[in-house]
Amino acid sequence: EVRRRLGGLPRCCRGSLPRGPGALGVGMERWVALAGYMGAGKSTVGRHAADLLGAQFLDVDDLVEAHAGQSIPEIFAQRGELWFRRTEEDLIRENLGADPGVLALGGGALGSRRTRDLLGRTAWVAWLRIDPALAWDRVGGRPGRPLALDRDRFIRRAAEREHVYREAADVILDAALPPDEVARDLVDWIGGGGPDEERAGRARWP
Repeated sequence: EVRRRLGGLPRCCRGSLPRGPGALGVGMERWVALAGYMGAGKSTVGRHAADLLGAQFLDVDDLVEAHAGQSIPEIFAQRGELWFRRTEEDLIRENLGADPGVLALGGGALGSRRTRDLLGRTAWVAWLRIDPALAWDRVGGRPGRPLALDRDRFIRRAAEREHVYREAADVILDAALPPDEVARDLVDWIGGGGPDEERAGRARWP
């Protein structure tokens, strides 16, 4: 699924800027931000996509941990979720000022209106949509996942966030597929012009 959001770029430049084309010969004109719930595979897909594009890859959770000098569970336990969200928002804004690459967002990052507005101006947002039950099977109860300790709350939170993902998404990808296939679908979509044109394949309109 693809949403048309052109960001004011001239048609000659959409999907074709010669900024370090990777293995598939696709240039980067905007950031590509991967959104989705916990367990969707944003970090893994993001690394695969960045390799294919020859672009840098950033993981927002890693950025927050490096900034804090603590793990995500330690941050939640000692500083709280509010501190985490504010720091997450600040680091997203700071890093989107660099040359475009692939950015894996935290599962709750799009809860910030300022972050959604910033991404709307600077990035294509790919929603890695996953069934909450499958997401729980992947990450439920595992160390390092402070918001994935209770299954009922986990499933409920996924439903609460879905409308935010859908609102922000330029493309929706099936996160139940193997990560390398999801990455290839994403890169194929970027190579076809991003949100400027509907493409054949597994990328779909929101």
